[in-house]
Amino acid sequence: MNSLTEIERDSLCELFNISLGAAAKLMGEMVSDEILLTVPNLKLITTDEAKKIEYLVDQDVCTIEQKFVGGIGDGSAFLLFHKSASLEIVKMMMKDYVALNEVSQFEKDALSEIGNIILNAILSNLAKLSDYKIETHVPEFFAGKYEDLPLGRNSKKDNSILLVFIDYKLKGKDIKGYIFFILNFDSIKNLSRVLIEKLK
Repeated sequence: MNSLTEIERDSLCELFNISLGAAAKLMGEMVSDEILLTVPNLKLITTDEAKKIEYLVDQDVCTIEQKFVGGIGDGSAFLLFHKSASLEIVKMMMKDYVALNEVSQFEKDALSEIGNIILNAILSNLAKLSDYKIETHVPEFFAGKYEDLPLGRNSKKDNSILLVFIDYKLKGKDIKGYIFFILNFDSIKNLSRVLIEKLK
């Protein structure tokens, strides 16, 4: 089983912490309120393990996927929320501008904007800290059952997934979210080593 050392894991956690801090600032400006985004945990798992996560299997979810290519390798980053959580986020972002029964109409646009901010913050900080050039594709929105999420689409057998648990807090509400960072294990390992040097 592929694994990371404690210091390698810590370096990757720091990347996500820095990135989510920048994303929270931008999102806070959008809603004129303070948003807290934190990384409480990070796990390295396989694609098969990802398909069997107990608290996600058979659940309705909404995701935004950002594919990327570059010196780090080719991969994807997914931002995922349970359906109920995604609707709560939209309600918080839209404030009182829309009626509750109209929230679902704005769900795709609002979550795509959130995903764009968060995932771009991660990838831009990754590029900045590692000196890798990274190109991104247009983000893709998905809503449906978790098991239908294309985590393993066009992936190589040796791809690994960094599963990052995030806390999203606004106006006293605490919403759990997930980031799936899919990349070849050797690339993840190499990235962590580069970050260790840069973050010293």
